Amino acid sequence: MESIECLRGQSVSAATNDTIWRQWSLLRLMPRAPWRTTASELCEALSKQGIEVSRRTVERDLQALSARFPLIADESSKPFGWRWMKDANFEFTPKLSISQGIALLLAQVHLRTLLPDTLMRDLAPIFDLAGQELSKGAWNDWHRRTAVLPASLALLPPVIDRRVLGDVHEALATRRQLVASYRSKGASEARELTVHPLGLLVRGSVQYLVCTLFDYSDIRQLALHRLSGTQPSPDVAAMPDGFDFATYARSAAKYESEGQVRLVARFTAPAAEHLRETPLSIDQQITDLPDAKRVEVVATVELDQTLRWWLKAFGSAVEVLEPAALRKELRADAEKAVSNYARD
Repeated sequence: MESIECLRGQSVSAATNDTIWRQWSLLRLMPRAPWRTTASELCEALSKQGIEVSRRTVERDLQALSARFPLIADESSKPFGWRWMKDANFEFTPKLSISQGIALLLAQVHLRTLLPDTLMRDLAPIFDLAGQELSKGAWNDWHRRTAVLPASLALLPPVIDRRVLGDVHEALATRRQLVASYRSKGASEARELTVHPLGLLVRGSVQYLVCTLFDYSDIRQLALHRLSGTQPSPDVAAMPDGFDFATYARSAAKYESEGQVRLVARFTAPAAEHLRETPLSIDQQITDLPDAKRVEVVATVELDQTLRWWLKAFGSAVEVLEPAALRKELRADAEKAVSNYARD
């Protein structure tokens, strides 16, 4: 008899623990105003966490939780939506440290383009909590007193369809294929593609989906603003053998290289001053020339389009001596520019 009662006690305890964990998970899934979520959506979200429960049970949980926590039901339309009150107090959550709060607010500012809308919505209460934790301290506006500036001309980002962006994020997160229409640069019409997403790259103001297409293994980059008509697929996306996104991203950061060269260039002294603090390479040497107005810089660099753009940006403040082929190329380009400006 005692053994039966003991088993019953264990069963009741396990059920209580399951209920506590389920309701705690519901609180964590609850969005903050102005967003809302339905009981069915919460059911689906719990299922992804391995908690299988009926919609009716979720509805009962919400009613019980709203009696103790600042939750409200939006009954303006069906199905009813649930959310935290706008000024809900989150004192029951673990306290954030200063460093955690700063990291969250910096992420909110600088990672906005990389975070899917669903994640931004889920993180909104945490961002608010971070702001509250830091509101009265010396670090309260650190995220407003730091900035990341572009090294080149900042262009306005192209417009990306929010539905397309959401589908891309979902396919990438779940490692599923994506059917979409894509208009290549310069093309007048789009064509339908079966896309196997591998990762996202941000180059300047443009976002690219790194992927393979159809049954091919070569890696492609699709500009997100040229995608349309996206349709998530239940089929698993293929991963090329040995592919590592971090390795690919490092190589993609560079334009196609023609190999390393010994660059010898003469700069006006002010134009080259920053190279004393941020060298072109570990073997860079800077020599002051006799006229005291110019310096000669020698360094081993990658010969690619980035180097050409960088040198051209100095205009008349630089003269390339070596390699000879690059000097000839830049001279021809400069002469063409002069002829353009010579026209009235």
